Amino acid sequence: MVNRKYCGKDECKFILAYHPLEQESQANMHFESFIQISQRLNRTIVLPNVGGSRMHVCLPFQFSFYYDVEGLQEIFPTAQFITQEDFMNWTKELDEKPDTFHANILPRETPFVVEYEEPTIHTIKTLNNKECLNQFDLKFDSVTTMFKTIYLGVSFLYPPTKENKKIENFMLRELQTNAKVILMRHRLPTLLFADTVKFPIIPYSKKIIEIQQKITKKLGNYLAIHWRFEKGKLRLMTQCSQNLINWIKDFSKDHKIDNIYLATDYPLQGKAQSSSFFNIREHHHQAMRLFNSTIKFDTWISLNALDDLKNDQDDEKINKELKGSGIQGIFDKLVLINADWFVSGPKGCARIRSRYTRRIRHAREKLMNSGNTKIKNVSTLWGGVEEN
Repeated sequence: MVNRKYCGKDECKFILAYHPLEQESQANMHFESFIQISQRLNRTIVLPNVGGSRMHVCLPFQFSFYYDVEGLQEIFPTAQFITQEDFMNWTKELDEKPDTFHANILPRETPFVVEYEEPTIHTIKTLNNKECLNQFDLKFDSVTTMFKTIYLGVSFLYPPTKENKKIENFMLRELQTNAKVILMRHRLPTLLFADTVKFPIIPYSKKIIEIQQKITKKLGNYLAIHWRFEKGKLRLMTQCSQNLINWIKDFSKDHKIDNIYLATDYPLQGKAQSSSFFNIREHHHQAMRLFNSTIKFDTWISLNALDDLKNDQDDEKINKELKGSGIQGIFDKLVLINADWFVSGPKGCARIRSRYTRRIRHAREKLMNSGNTKIKNVSTLWGGVEEN
């Protein structure tokens, strides 16, 4: 049986948010919303597996591969957590399998709307196979499982208003159930609760932090560049590269730089470093060839930064993780946050509206305001390109 520390006051009841939305930076925030729901309902929340810059129970690595579970507990001291593996084992150990309730939270123009669904055998099969719910030994079928869609009438509950508080209470009321396991997902693009704003992001694993600190020490006084090619205009790519080269040369005249570190969604090996960047063209390759032939820089690959992970995990799974987006995106983020100087791409050259970049700027500003003298700027854009 599951350790009683994972259970609520009366009995073991859980929330399994089996597939939080979006890539890591946003999934991090969305999962905090699920934690807040679990606290309000006095339920233990399952920590889903991770991989490929996502949270999903189908993925190969435990939650602790990306995140510091002890640090998460410090942020939410009254929350109750259980790993996906422990939860799975609990379901298999029970003689009477736990009953389930499936909740889907969606925005809609009119609030306070609930729809009850009659799931088909095909729906159950899809969730079992594509969402990997079949790895848990649950009472999950088209007869006994209630499917409820809760329409909030808004896309988020922030900033707080009297009406939003009513919507929050409505949502929590509709989530009340005696079922042992709530299977949950939501399709809201941003904050679910107003107080999510006050929480720091879920902290990253101590292993990743240790690797980052070793690398940043090795880099010395370094300039960190974030070039997110996605959304950049193809016809401008070569000029964008030349402008970055010129900017670095001018910047180096007035600042002592030991090294330059590049974080990018460009495919340094295998596929793109972002799972949302698909349209990689010759224009991107030309721009990178120009930059690579002119400027000496390091990446997580040239520094062999994540090689230590291969000693701790299955090599096949790790190699697959490192060929696309995933843990290296977290590592890049930490190296960018802790750089002496940080520069990113201007409009036309890069994706401008990026929550990933916004998180870096916010973290750097926080470090600078705390008196960290290594941080010399919050963020700078290199020179833009004239669009004729």
